[in-house]
Amino acid sequence: MNRLSTKLTNLRSQVQKLNSLFDNLKLKNVDLERENQNLQEKLARKIDRINAIKEERNLIINAKSLTEVGLSSTEARQKVNELIRGIDKCIAQLNQ
Repeated sequence: MNRLSTKLTNLRSQVQKLNSLFDNLKLKNVDLERENQNLQEKLARKIDRINAIKEERNLIINAKSLTEVGLSSTEARQKVNELIRGIDKCIAQLNQ
């Protein structure tokens, strides 16, 4: 009877440890799901920003003439280069 009682005590102890571990893992899972949601929202905002920058770049590139946009050729090149750097930065952040 003593052996049975000892085994039962050990089994209860193991079940309590498993319950504690399970509770900890549930909390960690909730935190990870929240973090995942935040990262997905951040990614969506960055994708929107990239698309806006690409659209702006396309407007500049597809303009009929630089004078209609109001930019000299040097200014246009600088603006395009600036937009490309912005897109590159966004892509680099997405890859992190």
